[in-house]
Amino acid sequence: MGTISVNKLAGYSMVVGPVLALICYFITPGGLFIDTANPAAPGEVVAALQGNATLSAITGILVPVGLIVFFSGLSLFVANMSGGSGHAIARLGLPMVLISIIGWVIGSGISIGISGAGAAGPAAFVPTQIGITAISTLGTILFGIGAMLIACAASTRDENNTYMAYVASLAGIVAVVTGVIGGLSSDQLELMTMIGGVCFLVFTIWSIIVGLAMSSSD
Repeated sequence: MGTISVNKLAGYSMVVGPVLALICYFITPGGLFIDTANPAAPGEVVAALQGNATLSAITGILVPVGLIVFFSGLSLFVANMSGGSGHAIARLGLPMVLISIIGWVIGSGISIGISGAGAAGPAAFVPTQIGITAISTLGTILFGIGAMLIACAASTRDENNTYMAYVASLAGIVAVVTGVIGGLSSDQLELMTMIGGVCFLVFTIWSIIVGLAMSSSD
């Protein structure tokens, strides 16, 4: 493992990281598949987290791990653009992705705490969950902007799959729209969260394609 190249490890990170984060996001209690709860009803989300505390804690740990591993690979992907087409645009998007990940990591940590405090009941953590939802929504907007910029920059380079980069860039734009609509209208938040999940799936597919190309480049 000590002889693995930087590019190869970054490529693996762009494959494994987002896949791990996305799977754990989908199976988080109160999310899209397990003990589904309306994100606009914080009491329901808290009840789901506390009702399946073990899984909530596991996903609350693995989602940040996946995101951080992904960012490690993404940062090198952007660095490799240095001196070439699209580098300036990609560098603008990278901090936005980083800030969104920091927000999601903080939200995951708080969710772990909520899941383990079942004795206090869901009502005690409703205000906290509202804050987590706000952080997550803002993170979606920032990530969407960052993803759009980085994918758009990648589309200008010959070594990348231009078509998939365009699709990933479009997914980033849609993620921004869903974040804005969900943030402004709680009635639309559940639907926007589902659409946002699809956008992250699309970006994950693009990340896998880029990661596989990086890992095989050496």
